[in-house]
Amino acid sequence: MVMPHNLFLHSALVLSRKIPRSVRGIKEACRFYMIESGFALMVAFLINISVISVSGAVCNSSNLNQEDRDSCEDLDLNKASFLLRNVLGSWSSKLFAVALLASGQSSTITGTYAGQYVMQGFLDLRLTPWIRNMLTRCLAIVPSLIVAIIGGSAGAGKLIIIASV
Repeated sequence: MVMPHNLFLHSALVLSRKIPRSVRGIKEACRFYMIESGFALMVAFLINISVISVSGAVCNSSNLNQEDRDSCEDLDLNKASFLLRNVLGSWSSKLFAVALLASGQSSTITGTYAGQYVMQGFLDLRLTPWIRNMLTRCLAIVPSLIVAIIGGSAGAGKLIIIASV
C-alpha cells in the first residue's frame, strides 16, 4: 500500500540530494527519481502479489488438514505462519517472525524520517540529531509497546488491523 508519508518522505529525500542547477541536470535528476520510485513500487507490488498468491494457493488446496482449513477461515498474524509450513517446514514460523520484524522496522524508520522532515520543515523545530532521533523513535514505539504489554499478542494483532485502516 502506498502511504502518503512514504510519498512525502521520498520527495523530502529528493530535495536533500545535490543536483546540478541546470535544465539538463534537473531533467536528468527527475528521470532518475521516476526510475527509483517506479522500481521501489514494482518491488513492493511483487512482494504483495507473492503474499496474496501463497495465501490463496495454500488456502484453496484440496489436501489441507482440518486445522489448516480452520486457520484459513479465520486468518490473522498469529496463524499466518502455517502458510509457509509446506515449503519451509518447521522454520516457517521463525522466518515469518523475522519478516514481520523487518516490516515493522521499515515502517517505523519511514515514519520516523517523515516525522523528522515535518519537524524541520513545517514546524521549524531544530533539534540536535540524537535528541530528534530519540524523540521520534520513542513516539513511534511507546504506544505500540504499551498495547503489546497490556493486550498481549491479541492486542498487538488488533492494533495492526486498526493502524492499517
